Amino acid sequence: MGRRRTEGRNLPEGVYYATNKRGIRYYYYAPKRGTGKAGERVALGKDPTDPEFHRRLHAAMHMPTHDGGTFAALIREYRASPEWADLRPATQRNYSYNFARLLDVAAAMLVADMGEHHIYQMRDAMALRPHSANKFLQVLDTLFKWGIKRGYRKNKENPAADVDNLKAKTDGTHPWPDDAYGYVQANAPEALQRMAFLGRATGQREADLVRMTIANVAHDGVHLRISKLRDKPHFVPLLREEIATIRQWSVHPSGRLLMTAQNAEFTEMALRSHWNRWRRAQPALAGLKLTIHGLRATAICDRRLAGSSDGEISADIGISVGQIQSYTKHIDKQRVARSSRDKREGGGKIIKFGSKR
Repeated sequence: MGRRRTEGRNLPEGVYYATNKRGIRYYYYAPKRGTGKAGERVALGKDPTDPEFHRRLHAAMHMPTHDGGTFAALIREYRASPEWADLRPATQRNYSYNFARLLDVAAAMLVADMGEHHIYQMRDAMALRPHSANKFLQVLDTLFKWGIKRGYRKNKENPAADVDNLKAKTDGTHPWPDDAYGYVQANAPEALQRMAFLGRATGQREADLVRMTIANVAHDGVHLRISKLRDKPHFVPLLREEIATIRQWSVHPSGRLLMTAQNAEFTEMALRSHWNRWRRAQPALAGLKLTIHGLRATAICDRRLAGSSDGEISADIGISVGQIQSYTKHIDKQRVARSSRDKREGGGKIIKFGSKR
């Protein structure tokens, strides 16, 4: 029995999903399903963030083609542009997610009619998720800039340009505690053990971990391409022991180092889901902020504690020097505090307890 998609984000009335025996969801559009006026069922695909998903949905909903000047027209034109084609697939998925939000409330609205107050209303409706709201504002600003150059707003004013971001409470990405890392290596499925090892050894993001193959492994490190930097080539030097560990693994004929239990290749989202499902089922890890991205912070902290300079860490991991502090601030605070303690032990006043002198 298909169910209406309501979790995560809202999709238009008539969209529902069916789950097959393998737990994979397939989405469909079937207006007035279950009534005497039911329309034809249209398959939309598996991923609501995929641009093709929304192309099929909008076509199935019979969106008018004579909608010149509206947000529906602007988004359709932008998706056919060279600027859209130049975006990375992950960025296209993010934009599509936010385009869907915009179309839910303003598909038929003229771009020229949207004011700053409309944008604040949309932003405030997302107040419980400030990071998501701020990303929406960023995408909307980009869309307005693109549309203004193509005549969508004759006054050439961008109403999203000066809208304030929501303040997001964050204390940065947390590195993994050593005992938590040890627990994963002792108890997790092999794919997650490998994920944790590769993430900590190389300091790379999920999108690049799932693409690593045995062919990338050299005698003294790993060759890879950083997806966030448009597949820029990069080399991460590893310790001899780390190389030896990787070469002991059995590897699928595809060469991928991370595979599912069914010998399928992981996507970034599938790996994250697999990790989160297992992590949430572990009472020993309750309350710990253990994200896959936290392994990147752990790799950077490992190098900092070993005495590497920021410049060396930057060259090693493939990260800008300016970003390193955001990953190391937790251990840096601890190191400064311990340094203060050491100075007190070296000549500071010792606090006495009890009557002994």
